[in-house]
Amino acid sequence: MKNKNFEFLITGGGIAGLMMAFHLRKAGKSFLVIDNKLAQSSSKIAAGMFNPISGKRMSVNWKAEELLAQLHKDFIEMESLLGANYLVHANILQAFGNVKESNDFMARLDFPAFKQYVDADTMKTCALRNEFGIFEVIGSGWVKTAEWINAFQTFLENEGCFIQDQFKWDEILKAEENWQWKDYQFENIISCEGYQYDQNPYFNWLPFKLCKGQVLLIDCKGLNEKYILKRGVYLVHQYDTIYKVGASYEWDFEDAEPNAAGKETLIEKVKQMIELPFEVIDHLAGIRPTTRDRAAILGQHPTVSNLYIFNGLGTKGMLQAPFLAAHLSKYILEKETLYKDVDLKRFYQFYANGH
Repeated sequence: MKNKNFEFLITGGGIAGLMMAFHLRKAGKSFLVIDNKLAQSSSKIAAGMFNPISGKRMSVNWKAEELLAQLHKDFIEMESLLGANYLVHANILQAFGNVKESNDFMARLDFPAFKQYVDADTMKTCALRNEFGIFEVIGSGWVKTAEWINAFQTFLENEGCFIQDQFKWDEILKAEENWQWKDYQFENIISCEGYQYDQNPYFNWLPFKLCKGQVLLIDCKGLNEKYILKRGVYLVHQYDTIYKVGASYEWDFEDAEPNAAGKETLIEKVKQMIELPFEVIDHLAGIRPTTRDRAAILGQHPTVSNLYIFNGLGTKGMLQAPFLAAHLSKYILEKETLYKDVDLKRFYQFYANGH
């Protein structure tokens, strides 16, 4: 007889939901993940890059050292659990787009926190157009995101703690201290629904800023597969001579589907990036759940004590998810204080204004 009573329900089985499941499992807690296994989810089409340096301003990511340490620790355990390798170490070779970027980079070398992650004197040769110079980001890489998600979902399904279904909030009941969905009972819910947060009546007041991203898969011979190449967009090796290109940033969009304009924009960016011929073999799109301050959202609902959220990972999902899932797990299970940068409480005024 299948277990129908769990300590936690996790709504959403993307990067956030699965990392949350991983840490609850390590803590010996019972849980059920519900996800519809969409092939085109933003988690699955993402390149899964982790990069301690972010943006045009080339700033060191928040808690970069801790984020990278937790990522590596969790995937060593994950790979042992699932019997396959998903984490790929690949430094980024990044070309400057103009003289200003080069000058800004040189100025940042005065800061030890930045300098530890870069090699300004790299002598690597690659196909990047680099008339303004190039540098190497140390400690970066990527995770085979879609493969890992599919494998871990299947693993959890075999353990009886994952269901493929279209979760709907109007099907859930709150009975005294517990939640009920169909004939399942839960003590707590952790909402990890990504850009579909607006379907959740408990968290649809949050000020998310959704961003559509389109990516290409290209066949390109002559690239060095050991490195991630970046100039405006990235090129990440997938298999054989196939590379993922992306991603676009679209703040105004009608739907989550790939379109001709996005495809042409990415093709032009690749032409500006490398001098080698290439062929487009696939075109994908997804919607990222970003926030107005570009930081994730973790914490407890303002008035419902056994309801939590883990969302807003944006473009840094794979880098942040392991550390933040561990952090939220300790908050829920051990009453550890959340970091203010990611605490849901920073948006409580939106709840107060709407209620």
